[in-house]
Amino acid sequence: MKIGIIGAGLIGNKRAAVLKDNKNDSLLAIADVDKERAKKLAEQFEKCQAYDDWKNIIRNKDIEAVIVATTHNHLAEISLAALQSGKHVLCEKPLGIKVSEVEKCVAEAKRNHLAYKCGFNHRFHSAVLKAFTLFTAGKVGKLMYIKATYGIGGRPGYEKEWRMNKKISGGGELIDQGTHLLDLARWFMGEPTKIQAELRTCFWPVRVEDNVFIQLENKLGIAQLHASWTEWKNRFVFEVYGIIGYLKINGLGGSYGTETLTWGLRVPGQAPKEKVWTFTGPDKSWTKEWTNFKQAISGKAQLLGSGEDGLAVLKIIKCMYGKEF
Repeated sequence: MKIGIIGAGLIGNKRAAVLKDNKNDSLLAIADVDKERAKKLAEQFEKCQAYDDWKNIIRNKDIEAVIVATTHNHLAEISLAALQSGKHVLCEKPLGIKVSEVEKCVAEAKRNHLAYKCGFNHRFHSAVLKAFTLFTAGKVGKLMYIKATYGIGGRPGYEKEWRMNKKISGGGELIDQGTHLLDLARWFMGEPTKIQAELRTCFWPVRVEDNVFIQLENKLGIAQLHASWTEWKNRFVFEVYGIIGYLKINGLGGSYGTETLTWGLRVPGQAPKEKVWTFTGPDKSWTKEWTNFKQAISGKAQLLGSGEDGLAVLKIIKCMYGKEF
């Protein structure tokens, strides 16, 4: 497949690294407002063009799919233009900062029979995939509740970065790491019917939340989620409790610590019986997500983390913020 990437920052580089190892894909062009950054990434690929205007990629009729990895305020506009030009789109979360704009993208993808995927790579971490398989197979029984924490320490000067600027990001930690927690909770428990959130600015001198405490409820159970920019040490924990056992995911690799999954089975009056899986080595979630995207385009698989999923999460976020961004 012939690909174009719009946005040559950290995530754009991660997406490009997947293509570099895939002989069946060709990266034809990269665009970034910083053309030198686009050039630096393009130089790693044969015959890859670099631009400072993303519309050059949209106009390229040879490009079949576009990866959109810009700041949040440009995601929906670029995705819609790509879909209108007949290109498949993998867009990073949260797909945009206005529900109405993302709704247009979802509708356009359906109208043109195109794949429109939200960048929810956390679904593709080995521990998460295995946990979901065990959960759907009934290995912990009927769901009772989910508990999860996702947080970072924050770099010196973090308060000056674009993620802290509401006009660019659409909000704070809720729309940042909270997006992944909401997606995973929806994946396991389904659509929430009751939503509560407490947004707090505890440390950073900014006008957005640096911590969010979330409770989701539906007829299946409850999820309590905490996303934080004040964890001080990077941390990821996702736990699912059923009536006969539990699933505990810790770590995402790298600075988050070794990725592990613990499956525990309740033994009345005794300590639970546990089985632990440890997943080491490089993070393959980006590769697995790209594979799913391509398989969905060819009709061999269903999108995991579709545009509709991203839109549903954005609607929850809108509800928590209390108004359109």
